[in-house]
Amino acid sequence: MQKPKQFVLCAGRTTMLPCYGARVFVLLKYLFVLSCCFASISTSDNASGTITTTDLPSLELAQEVVELTVPVALKPNDINDYREIVLQPYSNTRIHIANYSKNAGDSTGYALVQLNAFEYNVTLSYNSSIVDGGHLTGQNVGLLMYGDGDLYAFNLNPHQAVWVSLVLMLYNTSAPIPGGCNLEFPVEISPILNLTLTPETIIVDTPAASVAKPFQGSPNACGKARLEYESYYYIMPAHDFSQRAYFSAIRNVISYANAKFAGRQNSLHDPLLANRHTYGRLNGHGMVFVTAVIDPVHRGFALYVPTHTYSCKPFLDPAGCYGLNIPIRLLAVVLTIVAVLEVIMGWLPIVVKCPATVGCLGMLATVEVLNMLDKPLAQEWIIICLVGGAIVGAVVGLLLGIYAPTAGKVFCSFLTGYLICLTLFGVINGNFYVLPNVSWYVALGGIVIGAILNLALPIILITRSVIFGTIFIFYGINVIVGARLDYPLRHFVRRLYVENYDRVYSDPALDENDFVALAAFAFTMTVALFLRSRYQSEEMQGDYSRIAIPCHNGPANGDDEDRIERSTVIAADDTAAYQRFFNEQPIITRWTNGDDDVFESPESNSRFYRLLRRNARR
Repeated sequence: MQKPKQFVLCAGRTTMLPCYGARVFVLLKYLFVLSCCFASISTSDNASGTITTTDLPSLELAQEVVELTVPVALKPNDINDYREIVLQPYSNTRIHIANYSKNAGDSTGYALVQLNAFEYNVTLSYNSSIVDGGHLTGQNVGLLMYGDGDLYAFNLNPHQAVWVSLVLMLYNTSAPIPGGCNLEFPVEISPILNLTLTPETIIVDTPAASVAKPFQGSPNACGKARLEYESYYYIMPAHDFSQRAYFSAIRNVISYANAKFAGRQNSLHDPLLANRHTYGRLNGHGMVFVTAVIDPVHRGFALYVPTHTYSCKPFLDPAGCYGLNIPIRLLAVVLTIVAVLEVIMGWLPIVVKCPATVGCLGMLATVEVLNMLDKPLAQEWIIICLVGGAIVGAVVGLLLGIYAPTAGKVFCSFLTGYLICLTLFGVINGNFYVLPNVSWYVALGGIVIGAILNLALPIILITRSVIFGTIFIFYGINVIVGARLDYPLRHFVRRLYVENYDRVYSDPALDENDFVALAAFAFTMTVALFLRSRYQSEEMQGDYSRIAIPCHNGPANGDDEDRIERSTVIAADDTAAYQRFFNEQPIITRWTNGDDDVFESPESNSRFYRLLRRNARR
């Protein structure tokens, strides 16, 4: 008997397909749906990667409101309220100005609200939303208010909270309006500074101010008012990049009284722009700048919002703020060790010292000649000229070392005197090149000091070996410690490639690194001179070579061994010169240990020690 065909109910309807065929069909549909899901997910991912900023959710107003209150006891032209708050990530904080109409009255011309942020940019706006021409963005911003009202502080960083300070400054009716003639920023009155950081300098531009509202008119229009600008700066502690140091520095220059007391004034400015001031960079330091605008006719003044910068990148390259250039420091260590050995032993011959000394003088002379062109040059041309000057000087020095070694001592002393004068001028006056004919003064001072070194120092037995080594020890230790004692020398060269560098203000103050470098230099020289005084060698190289040099007088007594000078005193390589100074008299150095208590001279001492060593060898 034939069995009837079996039917199955698949997907809610009757079908003639076998059950396994239905299962295959369902599996195919499942795979199709799954592939469609993956395609839709990948499409949504690609779409999410192309979302523009206009698709971001709108910025919600924070619940917290910060109130700046005008006090009953007003402080005209000074700080009247100060707050430090934290702006939450991607937030909008309302700043309410209270009691302005009640307490300020007619004695106040306007209020300046400042917002100073640490490290990140913030926005200060007149409106609860960002509108073109109604807000300023930066780390140090401010807006003017003429009555009770609200300002809004935006932190548009979606992940980073920003610590800021809020300052309320009140100015009287005669105070000029900072940024009242602004042509650089979007807000009509922008009391902020424009700071530009270049590789060598810091440029602070001040937007033009206008006179107070009661005095505005055609005679006092923008560009015609008799306003004066004073630029002040404050240096933060060395290598202190903390928030507390930043806000403390801002507060030290935020009012005119504080700026004059704690800050320092920069009296230099661009010849054609009275409101442009340029500063030299101080590596490892932060600097805060503020400009005061003064109306001498109506006896009013006001301050712009301070601005700041670091002369390095403390949050990106902290090692650069400490001058941790390892290759340069290693080279400085090697040169310092060589210089110390030269001071102790005097082992470099005059044919080495003369080319090095005169080569350095050739570079300095090249800088002065190029500076007479009175225009900035490309650094490539400067390097070529300096190398050429050094080569010419080295060749001349080599000839002097061979044919006139005494001249080498003169040039070495002159170079030392010149560098001493250059350093002293730089420590006393940051930018000493504003003084007329200062290059001639430095050269004359170098000649005078060089003459003193040539005439006086042989009396105390310090000779060219000490002078030559001291130069390299001084600058080598400066590089090792990361001090600024070499600033005058760098300042000397920067005039060639920085435009209007004679108008760049550089602070001459010494910091702790400079004092550490001076202490290290003094200690190193003391140890080196002590070891030099105790150094005894059977054959110690002097300033003169054993090779017969033309135009060089032979030994006084004809003894070849006298060419090798020996002494237990400081000038181990210049004993002969010291003896000549005292008319060939024997030099008495110390008591002997004998019963007769007589003196011995260096020559008899050295012969006695040589005799002992010869007997010991036998």
